[in-house]
Amino acid sequence: MLYRRQRNLSPLLVTVAALLGLALGFLAGRATAPRPTLTSLVAPSVAHVRQASGALEIVPLEYARAQQGNTSSLGAARTAARQAQAELDEATLLRQLNPGGFREARAALVALTGALDARRGTDAVQEDVTRAQAALRELQAIGTPDQ
Repeated sequence: MLYRRQRNLSPLLVTVAALLGLALGFLAGRATAPRPTLTSLVAPSVAHVRQASGALEIVPLEYARAQQGNTSSLGAARTAARQAQAELDEATLLRQLNPGGFREARAALVALTGALDARRGTDAVQEDVTRAQAALRELQAIGTPDQ
């Protein structure tokens, strides 16, 4: 009987074939991937700005309760203002795209925090919240496509 000796594949040939397969797969994936748009690139930063704006919505409510003597509400208002500042700090791309608007939003949030710490009147706090939300809306506008 004749026996055929089976040849083993060379490890070099297997490695080259694997690398070639990975390279072709990568190229095919990149060729079919959608092109990034400004809106898609800015979307994470815009989401952080929206979160900041959302955090500001409870500040006047909690501060009004604090003015009526509820001590935990003052802490809640301060926490919400700090959360808004933290969310704004995460919007790094907007800081680069609109540095003036970013500085304005940050200044408005700092003024709000100062008003809370100084225990100014509810009208002053509401004005600072309104100013901060307007600045945050301006930052969000950069990620909104023109219609």
